[in-house]
Amino acid sequence: MPPRLVAVTGFKDSGKTRLVELLTRELIERGHQVGVIKHTDQSHETDTPGKDTWRYRKAGAYASVFVTPVESAYFFSSSPTLVEVIGRLGDADLILLEGFKKLDTVPKILIARNPHDVEKLSSGLEIAVVGCDKRTTGRGAPNREMQVEEVKSLASLVEEEAMPLLPGLNCGRCGYGSCKELAIAAVKGHAETTRCLNLVTEGVQLTVDGKVVNINTFVGQVLRNVILAIVSTLKGVEAPTLVEVKLSSTGEEGEGAKA
Repeated sequence: MPPRLVAVTGFKDSGKTRLVELLTRELIERGHQVGVIKHTDQSHETDTPGKDTWRYRKAGAYASVFVTPVESAYFFSSSPTLVEVIGRLGDADLILLEGFKKLDTVPKILIARNPHDVEKLSSGLEIAVVGCDKRTTGRGAPNREMQVEEVKSLASLVEEEAMPLLPGLNCGRCGYGSCKELAIAAVKGHAETTRCLNLVTEGVQLTVDGKVVNINTFVGQVLRNVILAIVSTLKGVEAPTLVEVKLSSTGEEGEGAKA
């Protein structure tokens, strides 16, 4: 099963990092494997200029990795997609996102200093508002508003409301006009994310030179999404149930991927 996500969103210096820190500790105590992804609009180098990993990338390496007996750090000379980042988090079952104000396919906890912040941040995906008296309009409102200190209640909310990352294809096969509409319906309790057929990765099989290659959930999801997105644009194709693709690096017919 893919990990489930909740975003903690707010403006600069609103307390996002502190809340994510507290939620991470509480959720780990409850037995979850928690991953955290932070997004910032600021463009600055995360690696230390002059250090070895920095020098490798300046020499032209696409990526460099720093490995020690206790931790590791990856530096890429590009901005990966959120799906790619999630795929590198291993066995995390819950992922907290910090920031991601423009992401419109996951439930959000808003940190607001005043009602004006709530108005600017609100997208219909909020499951709670922390930090001011403005109340949300999500499922269960108006009893969803909580303060940062109420970490246990917020952690329970994350466990209840977190959902897998919808692919953003807006294919309409779920019955909604867009992935955002399905996410909002799920937040309000009107639908389940299982309506998204692109989240189902079982049945995706990759065969190379006659050998089945094991692929993880996110690779399978990417393959399914890309292939279905292309196929759905073809004339005469409607709601396919089985798609088979055969590719050959020599231009001859051979075994390929089946989705």
